[in-house]
Amino acid sequence: MDIEIRGIRVDPRLLEPRPVQRCGPAYCRGRCCAYGVWVRVEQRDEILRHAEQIKKVLPPDRHNEAQWFDGELEWDDTPPAGYWVGTTVIENPAHPAGQSCIFLLDDGRCSLQTAAMEAGLHPWALKPLHCALYPLTLWENQLILDDANELYAEATCQIPAEEARPLFMVFDQEVKWVLGEEGFQTLLDLYRARYGTEGSSEP
Repeated sequence: MDIEIRGIRVDPRLLEPRPVQRCGPAYCRGRCCAYGVWVRVEQRDEILRHAEQIKKVLPPDRHNEAQWFDGELEWDDTPPAGYWVGTTVIENPAHPAGQSCIFLLDDGRCSLQTAAMEAGLHPWALKPLHCALYPLTLWENQLILDDANELYAEATCQIPAEEARPLFMVFDQEVKWVLGEEGFQTLLDLYRARYGTEGSSEP
């Protein structure tokens, strides 16, 4: 089954019911943040424009914004093509891996998300796209489950649940961030037609 919404292909596996539910930072301590993340240079610049707001939630020893990114630009031809840069990885005894992205707080929350919320912005206004979507991701213009890597074995963002639900419902806010409310409704309609159930749009 080929699914395309707003020019983005959707992995049909996201419609398959699974007995899982999302967890949260209190449970996983931000395991997916162990190795930092690649961000587009445009998003790096947006983060730096909000540096003073971000410093309000970061520990004092991380207030030098010149140390937030590793400085190595890499070109990626994957649409939309552009330059990317990695966030700095620091030693972090509070993290299960002993290291983490410089923006991760000790309680497992992302300082970029926390700073955005305190500024009255959307929670993901400053958060790198790959972080906001995980464990989903956009790859070659397709919304997929990001399970083809070693990180997924450690950080799935899912815990067992009694009720089986498709991942696009489990991670409904992430899907809506990419496809919009109408795109989410399209998936919901496809799911109901395929599985003969009313489903639920609640997270």
